[in-house]
Amino acid sequence: MPDISGQDGPKPTMLIMDNDRMALMALQSILSKALPDFELLPPVSEGSKAIQLCTATKHPPAVLLADIAMNDINGPDVVRAIRRENATTAILAITASIVGRHAQEMARAGAQGIMSKNDDVRLQAVAIRQVQTGKIWGDGGDVRFETAAVASARIKAEKDNRLSAREMEVAELWSRGRTMPQIAAELSITETTVRTHLMRAADKLGAGNLKELIGAWIRMNLH
Repeated sequence: MPDISGQDGPKPTMLIMDNDRMALMALQSILSKALPDFELLPPVSEGSKAIQLCTATKHPPAVLLADIAMNDINGPDVVRAIRRENATTAILAITASIVGRHAQEMARAGAQGIMSKNDDVRLQAVAIRQVQTGKIWGDGGDVRFETAAVASARIKAEKDNRLSAREMEVAELWSRGRTMPQIAAELSITETTVRTHLMRAADKLGAGNLKELIGAWIRMNLH
């Protein structure tokens, strides 16, 4: 059967991240029909899982649709953590709120554009194709989005005290009550590495010990 997409080789992959499971499944269903030339990966409802899939796998998705309001790690921090370690995945922010409220923050975090969940699906498909081909979407006013490569280079050059993608993963699991051996097994790393990441996270968040890290991590994700 001929490839109606006109593409040679494998389809570009796309991952959807949204904390609302019902909205997530609806978006997955709608976009799978609107973008038959894309392979939609199993969606995720946790920012920590999106970070893992975009930074710790051999083949990260070509496109990530990133909801801004997440329960575990807020959207901008997810995007920044990914962009610090991944210069190829195109990230398109999505929101049910007013796009203009979040555009600047997501551009600074390293996204390639932003769209509304309420946009017509045909417009959403255009936006996704735009960022997947190395372009940007949603510039306007004082907001200037960058390509994945440019945003990644900028964020890597920034000297800040933000947690790395792995530190976020480990801190999130620690805050859920996982033990160091459990975290090590889940992330396929050693217990020594887990402790190192936890200590670095505690230092960056101003926590005096690993018990205080839990509260500091929760407070960080409430802002």
